[in-house]
Amino acid sequence: MSCNRFSGVVLYLIFLTGITPELPAQEKSLFTIPETVTAQMLMDHKSLEGKNYLAFPALLRLSDEQVLVTFKRGTSHGSDREADCDALVLNTVTNRVTDHFRLGSIPAKKFQLTVPVKTADGTVRLYTDMQNQGQDNKNYREGMHFSVLEKDGRSAQAWKKLPEIGGIEYGYPFDFIVEGKTVYMLAMSFGYRPGSTWSVAVLRSDDGAATWKFVKDITAALGGGPINESSFVRAGNDFLVVCRGYPGQSTRIARFDSRFNLLKVADLTGSDKALSNYIGWPRIFLRDGQVYVLGRIWPNLTGQPSHSKGMENSRLGLIRIDPATLTIKNVSLLDNADGLLPVKDGYYAAPYWQTVGEETWFNTVTYRSLGTADAPDIIRFAFLWEEVK
Repeated sequence: MSCNRFSGVVLYLIFLTGITPELPAQEKSLFTIPETVTAQMLMDHKSLEGKNYLAFPALLRLSDEQVLVTFKRGTSHGSDREADCDALVLNTVTNRVTDHFRLGSIPAKKFQLTVPVKTADGTVRLYTDMQNQGQDNKNYREGMHFSVLEKDGRSAQAWKKLPEIGGIEYGYPFDFIVEGKTVYMLAMSFGYRPGSTWSVAVLRSDDGAATWKFVKDITAALGGGPINESSFVRAGNDFLVVCRGYPGQSTRIARFDSRFNLLKVADLTGSDKALSNYIGWPRIFLRDGQVYVLGRIWPNLTGQPSHSKGMENSRLGLIRIDPATLTIKNVSLLDNADGLLPVKDGYYAAPYWQTVGEETWFNTVTYRSLGTADAPDIIRFAFLWEEVK
């Protein structure tokens, strides 16, 4: 099913240089603002009719020259009655959107956030947080659904519900690690669904994502407090997991051994930390021997009220973390650095790198709406890696 297919034209490209705000001297050692920023509109909500609330992009590198970006196409952040999963293909060398198509659309169902993953056999699999709106107008999970990208690269097979695992239904896919035929998934279950369990858990497949088994309840391992969106990465023989708290609760980072036994845990946010509130949709990765987390942040900066936690005060941030101590060493304020943009919604982001000549560029695909805009757009920010790492 196709919609609004592009011929490869970049919608627009803006270069933002020499306009970065100045940080107080005492904060320059921890918070930095990149000098070189490129911003590109990948999908303008005004160019689409009907469902044009564009949000929650997730990204998969398809080749050295292409990435697949999946995103929600609905009518609101989460209170809509129906939303589709759309996708675009971006050429990372020319920075041109070469295709736009729909991957999922089911009447009265919401594709809220869809995560693509490529397994060892080259198959691109899609896992989505399927939701519906009840008669009380509240959002409810349907149980995670999954599909497979067809060979044409722009359509999906019939969506199926992921079977219960150990008697528990998992509804919200967060992240994947692929190691040959072994695939790890980080996912959330909900107490009002089969299994009656509120948890973030590690699941494992040893047959390339054909079947899954339970490995570890991360929520229980961290003491049972509520956690939400999480991300993980292999770090040598261990795993690092970053776990978002709810508003006003700490986002934590934890080191687990190869069997997911807890070794160390540290708070990344709090009233006494560099970051307050929580980190929205944190994406963790390793680069140059350091640990990084990308996501929506609220920095504790001089002159900013400690209670300022609204969306308008949020930033897109890249956090560098010491892998031994799990402490924050640097925060790059990638967008809305001075907190003056009228942000209405945004900053779930997905990273990728691209080499241009002898320079390495760090790219983030995210969503954002400002001011009087009635819906967000899908945008790309690019930074010189040397300036943000």
